[in-house]
Amino acid sequence: MLSILFISLILLLTQIFGKWLKNFGIPELITFVAIGILLGPCIFNLIVPNEVFYVFAEIGILFLLYESGLEINLKAGFKTNLKGVFVAIIGSFVPFFIALTIAKLLDYNQNESFFIAGSLVATSIGVTLKTFMDLKKQNTTVANIVLIAAVIDDIIGIIMLLLVSNFAQTKTINLEIAFSIILYATILFLMVPFIKIILQNAINFSFDKNANYVSSIIFFAIIAYSFVSYKLVHLNILGAFIIGYSLQTLNLSKTIKLDNLFKKAKSQLKTLQNFFEPFFFVYIGLSFNLSQLSFSTFNRLITDLLIFLTIAILGKMASGFFINGFYNKLAVGFSMIPRAEVGLIFATIGKTSGILNDELYALIVLISLLTTLVTPFALQLISPKIS
Repeated sequence: MLSILFISLILLLTQIFGKWLKNFGIPELITFVAIGILLGPCIFNLIVPNEVFYVFAEIGILFLLYESGLEINLKAGFKTNLKGVFVAIIGSFVPFFIALTIAKLLDYNQNESFFIAGSLVATSIGVTLKTFMDLKKQNTTVANIVLIAAVIDDIIGIIMLLLVSNFAQTKTINLEIAFSIILYATILFLMVPFIKIILQNAINFSFDKNANYVSSIIFFAIIAYSFVSYKLVHLNILGAFIIGYSLQTLNLSKTIKLDNLFKKAKSQLKTLQNFFEPFFFVYIGLSFNLSQLSFSTFNRLITDLLIFLTIAILGKMASGFFINGFYNKLAVGFSMIPRAEVGLIFATIGKTSGILNDELYALIVLISLLTTLVTPFALQLISPKIS
């Protein structure tokens, strides 16, 4: 019952303060993360993140990626998609190798260096997508490039996490891990035509056609394919993204009734998304727990934080190199900066495996938090210039 009470409290606070502070130029997702930090172990310790909040957060990010799949235009052209690939590669490997080199120069051991560098690889697509949506820029060419890059970045990030974790245990690089994830991710995308056939038949041949039925089919498809994606590539959001993309060009029976039902169903899912979405960002805030940090090495922590935070930001800014237009370059670079939940995953795995001590755990957590705060404010400043 207490969890239900806190869920209602979070929902109320995000709706009140999210809209109110937005009038003062504070992006909603920043407000949501701040609410999580205030309510969580870092400040008031009112709410301890548990499985209930985790499930709500997971549904929130899956809905975000589902909508991303609906919005992204993978048929925008070879040139646009190729730029997304370049952005992903540069944005992943530039910060990784620079951070790896600097970490070794700072006398971190090999495992610690790999974990620090690996935590800077991926991009939090949820943060970036939410920012574009709030700015009404989700249909721009820049957003299209960034979303393609962010999906690839997350795949690279998962590969890097598994490689680093395996290396910490075996002292060898197992490239079979990378090849298998790339293969399974490709298969998941190649299944799109079959997914469309299944969804089309499930909707067209129902005996009782209503919006609730259609939205239930889509919701189940999102969750089910996300589960398959997690089992194959350890990345559930990829499945939600693919379901959204599959629905872009779904050919239903050419009747006004079915067309209206489909629109109503998507509207119902949008209402669900609006309910669950804030929990994802609040959960990020709830997960920032630095209470176990010893400040005996505070100076070292602050110095290293400034160094690796600079690498985390500039390394991703470099990803906009191939983009035309100065402000578009900046927009792509800023969009790739947030680590959010991806950095937290690296930090948590590193600490639970005994590779990261409290100070290094705090370092990665703080980088995740600060990079999350950069993107919404930066994109908000240059949004009028994004073409």
